[in-house]
Amino acid sequence: MHGQGTYKFSSGNVYDGNWDKGLMNGYGRMSYYDGSVYEGNWKNNLMHGDGTYLDSDRITWKGIFVEG
Repeated sequence: MHGQGTYKFSSGNVYDGNWDKGLMNGYGRMSYYDGSVYEGNWKNNLMHGDGTYLDSDRITWKGIFVEG
């Protein structure tokens, strides 16, 4: 996978964003099966850089994420 695209995981998670050589890299949005959502930067399949995470309790976390 390389470039822009959407992937639906068997767990129910859905990622829509940038891919680089099969890894989530760059800007993207992950919607998790439990209703939580992360939108922001990714590096090597981990939340990394500026982003916003809305957890399943509807609490929002904004900031700089480091290696997940």
